[in-house]
Amino acid sequence: MDVYATLAYMALGFFMGAVGQGARTIVGLKKGHDRARDNEDMKNWFDAGRFIVSLMIGGIAGSLGAVMLLGAEVDKRFLLTLVAIGYSGTDFIEGFMKRK
Repeated sequence: MDVYATLAYMALGFFMGAVGQGARTIVGLKKGHDRARDNEDMKNWFDAGRFIVSLMIGGIAGSLGAVMLLGAEVDKRFLLTLVAIGYSGTDFIEGFMKRK
């Protein structure tokens, strides 16, 4: 496998991992909105910086997962695996960061 194919796998992993994290954040955004509405603090309920960092973490997890899957055929199972890695890998990384 050449360098360009490896980078393509990693870029696809980054994108699909960010998609997985994006799906995860939809639930968090709904909870945050509801909490802010209950507390009557609708101005400051969304933190764009935290959202972007969260997507980046999901993308990094997806890229790392793609490296582990180098050479695999790109099909639905491969893509959904990268989405799942982004979804669950972010939980692991954020949990580790909070503990430290």
